[in-house]
Amino acid sequence: MDADCYSLSDVLAIASVHPFYSDAVYPPTREELPSVLAKARESSNGGLLSFPLTHKEQLYSQIARLTLDKDPRNGYRRGTYISTTGGGSGGPPMVFATDSTETRKQRAVFGSFMRSCGVLGPGDWICTMHVVGNLYRALDLMTEVFEASGATVLCAGNEMSLEKVAQTLTQFGVNAVAGDAGQLVQLAQYVSGLPDAQNHTLQTQVTKALYTSEPMTPAQRSFLKSVFPNLVISSVIGSAEAGPWGIATGEMTESASQHNYEDFLYDDRLIHLEILPSSILDPDHTDNTTTAPVPDGEKGLVVQTSLQRLRNPLVRYICGDVASFHPLPASIQSQLTPEDASHFRVARVYGRDRNISFDWYGEYFEFPVVQRLFQTESWGILQYQIIRRYREADTQEISVVLEIRLLRDSRAEKISDLELTRRIETFFQVFQCNEDLFELKLLPDSSGFMRSTTGRKVMNFVDLTRK
Repeated sequence: MDADCYSLSDVLAIASVHPFYSDAVYPPTREELPSVLAKARESSNGGLLSFPLTHKEQLYSQIARLTLDKDPRNGYRRGTYISTTGGGSGGPPMVFATDSTETRKQRAVFGSFMRSCGVLGPGDWICTMHVVGNLYRALDLMTEVFEASGATVLCAGNEMSLEKVAQTLTQFGVNAVAGDAGQLVQLAQYVSGLPDAQNHTLQTQVTKALYTSEPMTPAQRSFLKSVFPNLVISSVIGSAEAGPWGIATGEMTESASQHNYEDFLYDDRLIHLEILPSSILDPDHTDNTTTAPVPDGEKGLVVQTSLQRLRNPLVRYICGDVASFHPLPASIQSQLTPEDASHFRVARVYGRDRNISFDWYGEYFEFPVVQRLFQTESWGILQYQIIRRYREADTQEISVVLEIRLLRDSRAEKISDLELTRRIETFFQVFQCNEDLFELKLLPDSSGFMRSTTGRKVMNFVDLTRK
């Protein structure tokens, strides 16, 4: 493990002379790293808490400069692997450069981590439908991680038709599938409509599903298990900045299936996590070096320091997730070596900081409340999207339309479309005076959703009124 990660002191030594965290103009090249590291070690730069918290905006202002600067002294552009964010918040995608050798090591280590958690390993054949194209790297990332776990990988990508995917699963005896939650739902919908013989083969053959990129709702989980009765569902969490860092085993996703959170295992030898109170984002809160972490079990904002990123370090980065720390389950601890058990931790992730609301026709709607509404079990909603936009042909942009797009489970017992429409219109206070500014679309499949620009994720909330 020591050869595949870095000590916290070395990460901080490089950070102290890196443009992300200092007034240095350029980061070191790979060739310069040993001498820079030796020199930095000579000076005392203090511990982790001596570094201020890092916000995405300040990080990416430096990234924008370094990405375009072709000066030969600029190590940021040399020997690097470029990851992009998915643009899932509706904003433009952003890039993060890591040393290409460090990236390969991280994927190899994470694959071994996945194997030690019992998620994938030798004997598994997995077909991944992760997004490929443009600058998004989900397919090559997950492919390499799966290979490092010992599994055999088939790369379908997001452009392979569901018919071809199903044929591939049957032809190669594939027992595991991977993709984002929406892609797995699409596959299950297709399989459920196949002739009985082919349907039965795939239902009994596919026993593992692994999703990334977006949370899986209880309705989606229930639907997947109705199609694949023996399915064990697991998940991976990561980002362009930190890479993959956490795994939710089948046991963990099952125990959290009726809650709005996911439990993830992580190895504290690979990443250092802090959970700090949300007050760190207050404009008048300036001294973050003395802010105490929240007690275990309490929610706070996740702050990441990678122990696998040295040349372009990630130190005390506020990633935007809300989480809490919890004990390692005894059932999982008993399956680990004593050495691993002493380093494995559980972070309960509740998703992004959703301190947002949106308004329509004079009313404000809190996002968590809307989220719970669309997870009402009797509604059978597999995916939803809320869009604020101007009315078409409204050149003065004064009439804001609220558009709701829904994909429902066609197999589940649920309330009628008419009753669903009535309840949604009641919630959003749709009356005769504003009904022409409200639109509810019940979609036959997921192709009708707006998606992020690179990750091709279905965004739950899209505000087209913002320039």
